[in-house]
Amino acid sequence: MHRSKNMGVLLFMLVTGVLIGSLLGAVLSRFIPLLSYGPGPLGIKEFGIDLSIISFQLSFLIDLNLAGLLGVIIAVLIFKKL
Repeated sequence: MHRSKNMGVLLFMLVTGVLIGSLLGAVLSRFIPLLSYGPGPLGIKEFGIDLSIISFQLSFLIDLNLAGLLGVIIAVLIFKKL
């Protein structure tokens, strides 16, 4: 149970790191354009299932940039310190 708790904390920290890093990259890209450099949106653009009675539409995109990557690295370093 201890290991699964650590994995949950790591996953939470990684997601938080990429979100905060990407947000800072978007805000600071006006002053430091290098922070917004990245491959663009990655993920599933549109995936749909139509069962005639009910239909599902799913999209999952993440706009990864250099600042988001730095956020992930910082999150991993903080996790190792815990």
